[in-house]
Amino acid sequence: MGWNRGFGRVKDERKNLSFFKIFQSADLFSESMRAMPYNFMKNISKEDFSYKLVIRAQWGSSWEVDISMNPRFYYMEKSGWNQFVTDNALGENEFVTFTHKGLMRFNVNIYGKNGKEIVTPRKPHTTTPFSKLLRLILHETNEIVMKNQLVTLMIQTGGIKKEEDVKKEDESMGVGVEIEVEKKKRAVEVGESSRGAALKKKKAEKPKPSNKKKKKMKRKKVKNGVPEFEITITNSYLKFLAIPKKFEEAYIPDESKVYMIHHSAGKGSWEVFCLVRQTRTIFSSGWCRLAREYPLSVGDRCTFHLVKPDEFVLTTKKAREEITVIE
Repeated sequence: MGWNRGFGRVKDERKNLSFFKIFQSADLFSESMRAMPYNFMKNISKEDFSYKLVIRAQWGSSWEVDISMNPRFYYMEKSGWNQFVTDNALGENEFVTFTHKGLMRFNVNIYGKNGKEIVTPRKPHTTTPFSKLLRLILHETNEIVMKNQLVTLMIQTGGIKKEEDVKKEDESMGVGVEIEVEKKKRAVEVGESSRGAALKKKKAEKPKPSNKKKKKMKRKKVKNGVPEFEITITNSYLKFLAIPKKFEEAYIPDESKVYMIHHSAGKGSWEVFCLVRQTRTIFSSGWCRLAREYPLSVGDRCTFHLVKPDEFVLTTKKAREEITVIE
């Protein structure tokens, strides 16, 4: 009977608009995690929409969350969202579904890491991810201070030799360390001064760019102000997309996370999971849907612009646009 009731509930809720979110520890409170899916919002009627939504759990608890909008999508404000996440002790790899019941009221179903639905309230975490991070920073700072104190103590007790003691030992052994060091210093100074003079001469001889060239260089700087990478779509790239190694090493953090990728013409936004591995980093979960809905085809040249730490804007040049006819 319990199974039948559960199945009936799922069948009934399929008639309503809904969306889901997969929680990652580094992303619990980010703007991309708080974003309302584009396809969901465009199906909300004017009569149903308001700038305040209510989230209601199975056990009766509810949370009010304000809605705001940036140029690309609607998102939930931090205050209400953070309270919902904290009160339910939501964490990494947990799964939450949001079912719209009308007038911006949502029923939520929460699933733990093991896939089992949570039907009773949890005890909230006593510490937030931010406080854990703060505690880690303080711990590392204390370690550095303790190391410095230990070095000072060892010098005072003779565990580490002072610079004057080392010089005395070298002199007694007849090595003449000070003389050799002085010679090397002079050689370095002479070398640096000659290199400096050569560089100044080279700069003086280099012709100054014309006004046209200056303008061109300035435009290039502005364009390169946003990190980007280009890729030509192949058959395999319609299933997953490998991120170039140089771009990954420079701009992608060493942990897997969700990125929001926006259509360059504002026709949609997609949440795509970036899987970081030792061999290579790829866009995996959510990428197939983006490729299908954007849509992307084999031969398309794609440019990904990293406009925010966790957001890309995708521009494309269709393969057919590059074909030229020779008469």
